[in-house]
This record gives sequence, structure tokens and C-alpha cells, in this order.
Amino acid sequence: MFKSFLLLAIRNFFKNTSYSIINIFGLSTGLAAFILTTLFVKFETSYDSFHKDHDRIYRVEQRVSLANDVDTWNQIPASVSTVLENNYPEIEEAITVREIWGEYLSTSKERTFMEPNGFYANPDVFDLFAFEFIAGNKETALDAPMKIVLTESVAKKLFPDSDPMGKSIFVDSKRAYEVSAIIEDYPFNTNTKLTYLIPFSTYKNVYNRDFFEEWDWHDTRVFLKLKENVDYKQFESKIKYLLDDFLEDRTDELYLNPIWKVRLRQGDDDGYWVAVILYGAVGFFTLILAAMNFINLTTAYSLTRAKEIGVKKIVGSSRFILMKQFLGESLVIVFISLLVALTIAEASLPLFNRIVSVPMDMRYIEDWQFTLIIIGTTALTGILSGLYPALILSSLNPLHIIKNQLFKADKFKKFSMRKGLVVFQLVLSVLFVITTLGVLSQFNYLKNKDLGFDKHDLFVSKIKETKKVKINEFAILREDLLKIPGVIDASVSYNSPFNGSWGRVVNWEGSQVGENMNCRFNRAYATFLNTMKIDLIAGRHFDPNRAADSAACIVNETFVKVIGWSPEDAIGKLVWDRDYQIIGVMKDFHEQSPFAKINPYILIHHPGYLTGWKNILIRVNDESNAELKGRIKLKLEDYFPESNFEVVPFNLTLDNNDTNRIYSGMAKTFGFFSVISIIIAVIGLFALVSFSSKRKVKEIGIRKVLGAKASQLFIKLAKEYFKLIIIANLIAIPFGIFMGGADPSYYKPEPSYSMFIWVSLSSIIVTIGTISIQIIKASRANPIESLRYE
Repeated sequence: MFKSFLLLAIRNFFKNTSYSIINIFGLSTGLAAFILTTLFVKFETSYDSFHKDHDRIYRVEQRVSLANDVDTWNQIPASVSTVLENNYPEIEEAITVREIWGEYLSTSKERTFMEPNGFYANPDVFDLFAFEFIAGNKETALDAPMKIVLTESVAKKLFPDSDPMGKSIFVDSKRAYEVSAIIEDYPFNTNTKLTYLIPFSTYKNVYNRDFFEEWDWHDTRVFLKLKENVDYKQFESKIKYLLDDFLEDRTDELYLNPIWKVRLRQGDDDGYWVAVILYGAVGFFTLILAAMNFINLTTAYSLTRAKEIGVKKIVGSSRFILMKQFLGESLVIVFISLLVALTIAEASLPLFNRIVSVPMDMRYIEDWQFTLIIIGTTALTGILSGLYPALILSSLNPLHIIKNQLFKADKFKKFSMRKGLVVFQLVLSVLFVITTLGVLSQFNYLKNKDLGFDKHDLFVSKIKETKKVKINEFAILREDLLKIPGVIDASVSYNSPFNGSWGRVVNWEGSQVGENMNCRFNRAYATFLNTMKIDLIAGRHFDPNRAADSAACIVNETFVKVIGWSPEDAIGKLVWDRDYQIIGVMKDFHEQSPFAKINPYILIHHPGYLTGWKNILIRVNDESNAELKGRIKLKLEDYFPESNFEVVPFNLTLDNNDTNRIYSGMAKTFGFFSVISIIIAVIGLFALVSFSSKRKVKEIGIRKVLGAKASQLFIKLAKEYFKLIIIANLIAIPFGIFMGGADPSYYKPEPSYSMFIWVSLSSIIVTIGTISIQIIKASRANPIESLRYE
């Protein structure tokens, strides 16, 4: 039986080669899209899954009710881990880590590298997270101050020709650390992209401060592993108000974020998760589109086999046997399409990886769950896609077939199911185009949005913890920099937009006990606003010659709006435990990302000393001038002779964090799959119109004999499809508007209704253009050929 079904499927394949190739091409394209997006979604949801018992590991986070919002923090007091581990038997292990915001590691002047993603940690970090030791061991790696654990890639950069174990590394050219262990690099899909580890005891030794003794120092991340069979939601309710015992006048709550979910959900912000779901939806609906196309073509072309079905029914074939035959043929085509789809996916993967900026590959045996998902989806697609044609064809009345009255049967008068599938295809195609244009519009809007400062012609140099300087006064350095032709202004600050950020809760004059709001803050020299070209809308700038300005601050528009003050009323008010007086209100500017909501912001006066950690900001007339950049670097080297630093143009791109990166990838991905969906729809329409025109060839011949003109025949045949594309647009446009509203970014451009008009017109033109070729061919055919046998 199976052999006969297979032979029939092969025979029909070669009998209708063009139809079969169109069907396989459409379906394999949809399957390839599904494979790629499924691979991406699986990759994005696999972060930190390589840790042992990762399903029991959680990051402890903090929800804070503030005057301006309910905010979530992933940095909490280090002592939380100690309290949790000592007082809750449900916990198997709890650890604390603190990120180091980039240090220069060096073994010589030539081998000096800025290494981001270093972490302070204690030895128990090796008990919770997965580490593969290449050299050294976990018991002694972090057991004493001034030790450092390097990843393999960093060790090779610093010691390319020798064994690093036991040797010294200098941090910022000042402190010597002993290399105590080498560990394997973490894979790409981790939220902790660490490059080196230093024990917490080193921080206490160098800075004389202990993270574990200060409850109001929200600067570390706490992770814990629960014991088996512990319900994390129930445990979460037990620790919810733990901080009440240690922090006064606060309404903070602790909650647990599963480690695999950390990347997808930042506190209460689901924007990244929404973006990943949209990726999955793109692949799923592209597959649905291809499946609808497959159903339409299979149903349409299988009706040409009506006589075969009639003869089989007359000689005794049951409906069940016929259904098995057509389902079997469907599965054969679908699995041939899968082989083609895998080839397409493998060939397209390098391009797709560049679009989404992640290094994915397909491992069919190692990643057997992914392989099963693809095979299962393919089988399900084949069964569901072949089920409707099989039901229709197996139910044909042999009497109608023999009398050549198949299309007089009631079920085939209007072909409502076929029309519905065509409309569904067109809806998805139009929706893809609308969504793509919406994402591109949003991306371009944010890319060109007024950031509140001028990002052009600006140099920034990060200088770390310098003690030896030529002169410890920025005012003198600024004067020297302004003597360089092309330098317009300069300032010094701890942070700058998109280059570091601090946050804390503050109160204000007139606030109630416990009433606070979450603020970003920075310390900067008096010329900071002028250098960044941030406008002042009330009050005055800092004056370095006023001693009182050491306790002065400038706030942004959002700060005064949240409290309910006007910019003018805010001048003279006290904030931050009445330690600082507002002397000015500046225009809002984006400090972190144009995707994110602008927060209240406080700028505190920096006196201009040059020792310590700092950003030097220099406004120039042409950032592309290499000679100017070189002269600036020489001047800074003169002032900071022992420091390692670079002078670089102010770096602001929409690809410099995960949210921005995935949004950029979404724009490209939607564009790519929009083209795919249009190709599938066009091919499907072309094939269906070809079939329809062949079915109506006698009708066309009779109308031509009776005097119908080619233009009249064209309108008659095209009218049906014109109605379908109008219906599809009426359905797709509201969904497109909804998709625009689901955009995860906070700031959105005004909706462009003209875009919907142009998309609708374009879809109508493409549809009419697609069907015109076949309709014109049919309307120009010689009626004698079609009526010869009547």
C-alpha cells in the first residue's frame, strides 16, 4: 500500500512538475523562515542554561515604590546574600558579585587593554556558577586580596608566549595582581560576560570599604540557588519585605528573577521579551502563509485528478483509502520541502546571524530538542495542510465527475474556503509590509531623535583612578586645551550620556517621610552643559569661583514635573536630604537610550580635581581631524603621565546595547521576511489564477464568440481578486495599527496614515500585476481551441 502511494506521489510530481516545484519552493521558504526564527528564539531563551541546575538559580531584585514610578533595581545591598543564606533553609547557595566598570589590565606598555566586564566576587561564586578551570583551583583562586582570575582569551592577550600562572598583572598601571587561575571563556549566551574576577577582599584592602557592611549601598548583584522542590513563588513571598528590617523609611520589596529570564525581562519591563516574541511570530506566520499557499495549490490542482478519483470510487476505493493517499502525498511533498528548507536555512544562517548579531549554528544531534521541534512542526504542517484537500477530494461524487459536472456541485460554486485562504495570505503579506515600515519608521525616528545634547564633534577620554597628575586642577587643563586650534570647550565629569550612569533615590523640600523618587545623577565641572550643548531653561550654571556651589545642583525638566514645580519655582529649593540647593533647571536629555523613558536627573558640581576616575569631554570643530585628535592626546598624556586612556569620538549608536541591537535586527528581519511573504503570495496567486483561467477556458471562449472584448473579459476575471485584496487590506490595516501600538519603546513617532494608503495601493498594484499575465493570456486565447470538443 505504502509503495503504491509513494509511486503515485512520484508520478504526480513529474506529471505536474511546474506545480510541484512552485509548491515545494513556497513551502520550503516558509519552513526555512520558521527554522531560523525558532533557532533565534531558542537561543535567546537559553541564556545561562549551561549552569548546573540553572532552573533553580535566581537573581534577587528589588522593587521600589517612588513618587515618580514603581522602579525595579537589579543591584541590591551585598549583605542580602548573607542574611538569606544564614536564615532561610530553602536556599542551597547565595552569592554576591559586583561589576567593575572597565579597568586597564597590562603586563607591559605594549600589552595594555581596557577590559570591560570584570567582577568582584568571593570564592563561593564557583559553587553556584559553572566554571571550567584550565589552571589553578577554586579553593585558592579568590582566597586572598590582590589575586585575579583571568578568562582564557584575556590571558592569551596579556601573556601570548608564556604561562600566566603566578605572574603579575598591573591594573591601571598602579596595583599589581597575582594571576591565581585561568578559566574557560563563557559562551556568548550568558548575561554575565565576565573577563576576569577579583576577590571582594581586594576592594576592602584598596579602598578601605566593605560592601557587606553597608546596607544602603545598592551596588551589587545577589544570586541564589533554591533547594530541589522549593516553589520559588512561595519562597519569594517569604523574603518580600526582608529589607524593612534594615532600611528605614523605605517601601522596598524583594523578588526573584529566574536566571534564564534575566535577559528577557528587566524588572517590570517586558520590552525585550516582546521583541523576541515578535521574532517568533514572524517565522510562525511566514510558515502559516506558506501552508495556506500549499493548501490552496494542492486543492486547486488536485481537482484536475477528478477522473482518477471517480474511477477509484467506482471500482471500490473507500473514502478512508483516498484520504490516506492524499495525506501521504502531502507528507512526501512536505518532507521534500523540509530538506530544501534546511539547505536554505544553512545557507542563510551567516546572513541571519549578522542581522540579529548573535553567533548561532545548527546542531541537529546535540540540540535534539530543536531537531524534534522542526520535524514535528513539519509533520504537523503536512497533516494539517493535506487534511482539507484530502477531505474535499475524497468526498467528490463520482456521478458529478463522470458527467463532467464537478464544478456544478454546491460545495464548489463559490469556493469560499479557497477565497478565505487567499485573503489570509494577502492579509499576512500586507501586515508584514505595514509592520516592517512601522519598525523602520520607529527605528529612524529614534536614530534621528533630538537627544537633548549635541553628539557630534565631541571627544571623550575615560581616565581611571589617576593619582599622579601634572596639575590637579581642571581649570588649568581646560585653558591648555583651549589653546589648541579647533578645541571649543572642555569639561570633566564622572559620567556622560551613554558612557556610564549612576542612580539613587532622593527626597526634596516638602516631601513626606519615606516619599522619594528614583533619579539618575552625575558630578561634573561647571562647563559640562556648555560642552555637551545642553540648554538651561531656568536659573544659572555652576560657578567654580562660588564656594556655595559645592552644595548646588542643576536638575532636569522631568525632575520638577514629577514633584509638581515649575522650573522657576524650583530655583532655591533643597533636595537630597537638603544637602543640595537647586540653582538651575536644564532641558531633558537622553542619558542612557533613546528607547527608554527619560528619568529625573540631578547634576552636582564637580570642583575640577583631576585625581580619581573621570571622563574628559572635549568639544571640537571637527572630530574627523586626526591631527587635532593627536594634539589633544599629547596634552592629556602630559597631564596624566602614568595613565592608560584613549581619545575617541563620542560613541553613540543604536547598536550599543541589547535593546537597541534587537530593535535594529527586527527592522532588518521584518524587511527580509516581508519580501519572502510577498514572493510566496505572488507565486501562489499566479498559480491559482493560472488554474482558474484554465477552468474557465470554455466560459471565456463562449463569451468571446458572443462578442466580449478582451478588456471586458479582464475586468470580469480580475474583479474577484480585486475584491479579495480590498478585504485583505481592510483586515490587515487595523492589525498593523495595533502592532505599532505594541512597540516596546517609550517614545514613538506620530502615526503616518499615508503609509497605510501607499501600502494598500501597492498591494493592489502587485496583485493586479500578478494576475494580469494569466488573465490577459486567457482572454486572448483562440476560442476555437477551447470549444473544439463541445
